[in-house]
Amino acid sequence: MNPHTYLHSAGELLRHPPGSMRRCWQRGSACLTRLALEQGLRDHWTRVASSVARRPMHHQLLVLPAFTDAETASRARTAWHGLSRAMHHHTYELAPTVAELRGWHQDVTALLPHLERTESGT
Repeated sequence: MNPHTYLHSAGELLRHPPGSMRRCWQRGSACLTRLALEQGLRDHWTRVASSVARRPMHHQLLVLPAFTDAETASRARTAWHGLSRAMHHHTYELAPTVAELRGWHQDVTALLPHLERTESGT
């Protein structure tokens, strides 16, 4: 799937959470947004450094500043870690808030064009 499809689905969950997902739509939205970011990064690495695409996400995020600007790399790292934390259900933690989900969704929406136009060595 393409990252924009994941983002669209995550946005739909944010706007119109189905009644059947009463208690889990927030984590579903976080999961879809994280998938969009991961697919965007995978596509980026396939274009600029294919060997990095096969590495764990932590490694991909560590080397991202060498292939894009510092702000894009920092935003990607922050969004991925926040989304990862939000996806894991712990009985003592609340689900992510709508504001948090919207913020991550907006960050990933802004990141994808930067990742799509970054060329090798820039």
